[in-house]
Amino acid sequence: MNFLPQKNERNHKLFLMKAIVSHDYGNYQNVKLVTDFAKPSSATVPKKKIIVKTKAVALAPGDARVLSGKCKALQGPPSFPYIPGGDLCGVITDMNGVDPKSVGYNVGDRVAARFTEGPRGALGEYAVISTEMTGKVPENVTSEEAAALASSATVALCLSRKISAKERVLVIGARGGVGSHLVQFLRLKGVEYIAGVSREPETLLKEPLSCNDAIDYTKKDIYDFQSWKEISVIQKFDTIVDLSGGGYLRLLEQSRMPNRNAHMIIKTVSEGGRFLTMTPDNPLFEINGIWGALKLFLFTSLFRAMNTRLLKRTSMPSYSYVMALDNDLEIMAETLQLASEKKLKACIDDRGPFEFTTDGAQQAFKLKESRHMRGKVVIKVSSGV
Repeated sequence: MNFLPQKNERNHKLFLMKAIVSHDYGNYQNVKLVTDFAKPSSATVPKKKIIVKTKAVALAPGDARVLSGKCKALQGPPSFPYIPGGDLCGVITDMNGVDPKSVGYNVGDRVAARFTEGPRGALGEYAVISTEMTGKVPENVTSEEAAALASSATVALCLSRKISAKERVLVIGARGGVGSHLVQFLRLKGVEYIAGVSREPETLLKEPLSCNDAIDYTKKDIYDFQSWKEISVIQKFDTIVDLSGGGYLRLLEQSRMPNRNAHMIIKTVSEGGRFLTMTPDNPLFEINGIWGALKLFLFTSLFRAMNTRLLKRTSMPSYSYVMALDNDLEIMAETLQLASEKKLKACIDDRGPFEFTTDGAQQAFKLKESRHMRGKVVIKVSSGV
């Protein structure tokens, strides 16, 4: 929800706040800091929506996608200017009709929140959040860490529950927001073997990720088994988790080769192999309406799921498009608790946290648009824990 500047000049500044806004679709250069955006209040915010003083915001792929306008038919803001950003950590200033006993937090508490109604509204001094995916932040977890965990780590936890401890798993995109937390969850549950793919594979071998092996995709063909054999990987993977996109098409090409068994890096359906993804073939996808969304996320996925399980059982792994954005408060609570117990480390890109300025926000969005992150891209909005 956007809030237009107040027209009443009396106590003018009391009703205004600083915010990062965009006045139109475009790229990172469109986001700029303003000082006269209307501050949310109980008089303007629907009941049951909590108001927080924002401490930190973590950018998600949807933030850059909404800004680009490629999905404006479904995810566009209702009006301009709008405040981007959906995942945050903040201190509650107004419960706005929400019963503290029903949610476990109150005014003055620090909470982490994942967007539930669209990735926007977070990058302001104050923000409005829903209780649907919000949890109280433990004292020993910083605001920047909490913001980073709110979305990617909760998604990674959901995804990790689809993988068993006995599997050999390859995570493509293991250094990004979801991937860097997924690897940790897999390690926690004792997955037999974890390999990762990154531009900087050496970072995947160190804590907290501690992959067994890793490959630099800019130097090696990760879909050629020979590349893995060069680092002593002699068994095929049980599961591939593709967080970058395009991997299924590559495997499909290899499945048609006469000597495919020498090249396939993953087991087939008949051998128990699985291909899990949360990303379309083109991660920079464009949606112009409901039909486009259904074709991209439903029809194509259903066809591949059926085709791999029926006609291509002996040549391909089973295909599954995983929707892991469950609004599950237990997932949020477990994620924050594991971070508090030091069993999970929030992975934040070391080029940040970025400043709450025009330059800082533009650097953060530019990095997000590049898709070459080393963890979550975080913007620090205000000081404190």
